[in-house]
Amino acid sequence: MTVLNTIYRRYAYRRTLSALRNLPERTRMDCDIAGHENELARRAVYGL
Repeated sequence: MTVLNTIYRRYAYRRTLSALRNLPERTRMDCDIAGHENELARRAVYGL
């Protein structure tokens, strides 16, 4: 993995995490993601 690729992925992770956290609380509860935002963002970006 190149340094540039690492930077892009880190940026994508932060952007995804921010988007998940900015969802309304009711939506996060309905989708059962409340409290799991970090894990979901990591899986979406890094595929782990």
